Amino acid sequence: MDKREPTTEETAAGQRSQPGKKRLPLGMVLLVLAVVLVVAALTTMEDGHHFAALRRWLAYGDSSATQDMYVYAADSSNRYGRLGDSLVVVNENVLQIISRDGEPVCDMSVRMDAPQLSVGEKQAAVCAVGEDTLYVLDEDGVLRTMQADRGLCYYSARMNGGDYLAVTGQSTGYKAAVSVYNPSGELIFHFDSYDNYLGDALVTEDGKYLAAVSLGSADGAFASELMIFDLTTAEQTGSCVIRDGLVLELVSRGDRLLSLCDKRFTITTVAGETLLDRAYGNLYLHRYALTGDDFCALLLGRYQSGNICTLTTYDLDGVELASLDLTEEVLDISAAGDYLAVLYGEKLVIYDRTLTERARLDSTDYAGQVRMDEDGTALLISGSSAWRFLP
Repeated sequence: MDKREPTTEETAAGQRSQPGKKRLPLGMVLLVLAVVLVVAALTTMEDGHHFAALRRWLAYGDSSATQDMYVYAADSSNRYGRLGDSLVVVNENVLQIISRDGEPVCDMSVRMDAPQLSVGEKQAAVCAVGEDTLYVLDEDGVLRTMQADRGLCYYSARMNGGDYLAVTGQSTGYKAAVSVYNPSGELIFHFDSYDNYLGDALVTEDGKYLAAVSLGSADGAFASELMIFDLTTAEQTGSCVIRDGLVLELVSRGDRLLSLCDKRFTITTVAGETLLDRAYGNLYLHRYALTGDDFCALLLGRYQSGNICTLTTYDLDGVELASLDLTEEVLDISAAGDYLAVLYGEKLVIYDRTLTERARLDSTDYAGQVRMDEDGTALLISGSSAWRFLP
């Protein structure tokens, strides 16, 4: 059979019919280009804060200033924590988990004096100092219950950002013990202390190290010591002495350990290097926020009571970022992501790490506490209800 060469018209038609050769309509190309330009502009303007507002709008889809109402019984011993989109409320008699739509997911009776609440990424831990029961929660309720050995008790339970749980408590024949559990609840580390009392402990955010707080003395004065353990080798790899300081709060950020004490604030590395040792001197600690992405904040005042205070932010190398003199009553402060929320007597102001104002709410409806979120929203908490502020 003779082969016939295709004509010019047939060749052009074949080329037009080849898959993958279609061009996008000009209108669609322009739309995509416009979206890219808008996102780029929002990202660069004001260090990306306009883009953060766009993300909040896409996430919550409502232009109203407040959203997500949580209702619970008022109790002076209430402790609050955000667990995903749910709110955990714990007091001496009740443990509750309330979903974003306001429905109680968990509502159980407990008996705990002065309960502690520590929230991780997807789990939270609840216990009371000197008692023998510990609850691990997720958004669906109580994930597991842990019981100390007969006659013994827990001192502390801290959940890190990866849901690794560090528990300190009594141990038969020893002064104290610390145990670490992975997110599945498996014991991966245990240490019995012959010489020192261990009051607190925390797994670093990368899950590689454990920092345990021992109580002792140095140069004839009271001191706290941070004992650093490698969780892979179960060996102690370092330590750092905090002289004249009782650790009240311990936070991990990267390889940094933030230790809030009764008389000073320190930032150290897991290698034991001290980056900041900020003694309060003749000032009083009023409030603090240690959970910003790479900054923290202290509110110090000249008087034990009163409104005249100075709010100062530091980066995680211990360098002061900004300082702001305040003359209004501050009820609470909270940090997350790039934001710092300051709840005044009648208003809420959200700052960035340089204490530049980014948003405000002039009516807080008797809120007494605030929880900042990484997306720039803030949860306002009153005696019997909580709601989200969308800047």
